[in-house]
Amino acid sequence: MSPLDEAIIANDSLPQHQRRTNQAIADEHGTSEAAVRRHRKALKRRSEQRQQGTDAYFGIPTEAITARGKTVRLADGSYEKITWKPGAAERAEVKRLAYDDIAPLFTEKPTPAADRPRKGAYVVVISDMQIGKTDVRGGTKETVEAVRSTIARIALDAASYDEVIMVDCGDSTENFTNTVSQAQTCDMGLVEQIRTAQAVLADCVRQLAAACPSVTYVAVPSNHCQVRAGIGRSNRANIAADDYGLLIQSNIQMAVEGRPSYGGVSFAAPSPRLESLTVRTQDGTVMGVTHGHAAGSKNRVADWFRGQAFGCVAGMQDARVLLHGHWHSFSVQTVGDSRQIICAPTVDPGSSWFQNASGESSTPALLTFELREGTSSGWHLWS
Repeated sequence: MSPLDEAIIANDSLPQHQRRTNQAIADEHGTSEAAVRRHRKALKRRSEQRQQGTDAYFGIPTEAITARGKTVRLADGSYEKITWKPGAAERAEVKRLAYDDIAPLFTEKPTPAADRPRKGAYVVVISDMQIGKTDVRGGTKETVEAVRSTIARIALDAASYDEVIMVDCGDSTENFTNTVSQAQTCDMGLVEQIRTAQAVLADCVRQLAAACPSVTYVAVPSNHCQVRAGIGRSNRANIAADDYGLLIQSNIQMAVEGRPSYGGVSFAAPSPRLESLTVRTQDGTVMGVTHGHAAGSKNRVADWFRGQAFGCVAGMQDARVLLHGHWHSFSVQTVGDSRQIICAPTVDPGSSWFQNASGESSTPALLTFELREGTSSGWHLWS
């Protein structure tokens, strides 16, 4: 706050008969009477905005504004400049709508099956949905229909297990800030992308909770869901936790908390500055989860895994299995002392860019597998 602003505030707090004129304040600070009027108008507007919670001119939450200056001329004649946290407006809108969007899904009490002949954990992987993307296999409508119908079949299989680990392996939304072309290839805006992905993942939780008494919902940050300050890989706006996929997980957690029927649902995410985590099954098997983009290429994931294990990052030294997405095609690789690296398939509408460049395309699918006794098995692609 400038000395002139402080003088105006101090003057306006005095009783009416003691207040100085604008000209007297201007003379004291070596400026014009018009400048005093502009500063007073700006101070009044900022006070109103703090009460309302939204900047009246820029239309974003006032708590997201991190600095102000005086370089933009506003309608009242004053000048102002702001900097803000990218993605703040979208996050605030999704948060505002989240409870009404997804809470109704959890009003019915789940009734898990009683007979569970198979032991161990059943891992359900939903990776790279990229809601909002349109390409060779359609758009959001086709992606949502595919996931909803597939998870219903998977839930029938999940009823045979003691434990389900549902993994959002990242890129649940397409976003607009990875490449310039996304502005032309998306079929919905960012807020609607987040809300749609949120509804799909909430329904997955609901169906799996109805099938199994213990469900862990795992989510990790990813490149498409990163909040960015601009287009490109180097423009991440904040720490790893500033991620639309993690926002979705947080909103779903808010919707199920306090509901006794969903007491068996738990949530796991990396610490705020990390992009990976480990989860431990009921029999003690440890699985690492990351999106995969940090490795740089699919061929370098094994080296990335070794580095994380040697550095004891997020408990990776104990992980017998590493699960990741990002590369859109299913594979299982054995490394080191019989540790496994699993790459999950995508369920997105395909990539014409990759198809034009390589002639190859991936088969959209959800992945499930068993996790027990220190290893994974029974991998199944549901399409």
